[in-house]
Amino acid sequence: MATITDRRRRLREARLQHQLEVQSRQIERVFSHHQLTAQVAGGRVQRWAIDFDLQTQLSAGLERLRGLKEDLKTALGVADVQLRREGGQWRLHVARPHEPPVGLLPLMALIEDQAPALPPATAVLGLAEDGRPILLDFAAAPGHLLIIGGPRAGKTVLLRTIAASLALTSKQSQAQLVILDAGGSDAPGPALLPLELLPHMLGSICVAPQDVTAVLAFLVNEMDYRREQDVRLPRIVVLIDHAVRLLAHSEPDVVTALHRLIQRGAAAGIHLALSTRRPDAPQLSALLKANLPLRIVGQMPDAQARALALEDDNWRAADLLGAGDFMLLRDGVATHFQAANLGDYDLHLKLEDLYMAAQPILLAQPFDTRVRLPESLEDL
Repeated sequence: MATITDRRRRLREARLQHQLEVQSRQIERVFSHHQLTAQVAGGRVQRWAIDFDLQTQLSAGLERLRGLKEDLKTALGVADVQLRREGGQWRLHVARPHEPPVGLLPLMALIEDQAPALPPATAVLGLAEDGRPILLDFAAAPGHLLIIGGPRAGKTVLLRTIAASLALTSKQSQAQLVILDAGGSDAPGPALLPLELLPHMLGSICVAPQDVTAVLAFLVNEMDYRREQDVRLPRIVVLIDHAVRLLAHSEPDVVTALHRLIQRGAAAGIHLALSTRRPDAPQLSALLKANLPLRIVGQMPDAQARALALEDDNWRAADLLGAGDFMLLRDGVATHFQAANLGDYDLHLKLEDLYMAAQPILLAQPFDTRVRLPESLEDL
């Protein structure tokens, strides 16, 4: 029987091997786009960088090489790459991104080692100061979730973690996802966009006003049906980024639908997780106390807004560092935790498993709207 150490080592190796395979394909595609033949023929993994050995005849002008490097940086999602020739061999030097303090996959491996399977519709949020995983069971939650923080608090990344962990802990027949991004762009933000690949998504991420209107109307109808038929499954978790902007810039029908979902959705198995940097906005204040009892607060420069969000500014919230450093307020108890992070390569690694486990039957009507881990786990 495999030991915990063996399982963690296999996870670490699988994550690194997957990253190398994907990056090798990305490198070869960029060269092909520039009409250059190249194959990745091995390389060396270092602590802060990877050197890929390239089999290629690279003899191009400076401008062409500059364009090649820019495309490689974009494809690999890194700040810089270096192409150099050493002993007749072309090598591509790619910086390795810093590992987040708490990675979602290593944290879920830790949870698996410590406890039986999590209840369906349970999100893994992060790691507390004392080493406890912070979980949120939407099925048992007393209401909806409000995430508050300034521009660099990590709100959107936490929404991504919630969505991905729900998909990893639940079948489609148990939990499904809806995502609205009201950030004002024509496309979802880069942190949320990969979530469209999750099989638990009921539709594409909504950014256009007409799509948001259609989705909220569907959810209200679904809520009414469930209340009449006493149906609560599958749980539908609705993630809304920039919630105050949505409330402030939408038509009255959208605001009314959202208010109805906040007031009555949880009892019908429809749960909301909203993020905003403005808890003091008048559009939100009327709903704050009665219907959003679960709060996660990140770094906020405004002490008055922070106090309103927590209803008490004595929770050390002023000391939060940003980048996923949060305070969870639940049942009058504040818990300091570091949010888990799921990188694109790790998300891609788990997609095949998710699709293999996905159930083909959707019980909800679909729509189409066009603290750091302990030292023993640090190297996962």
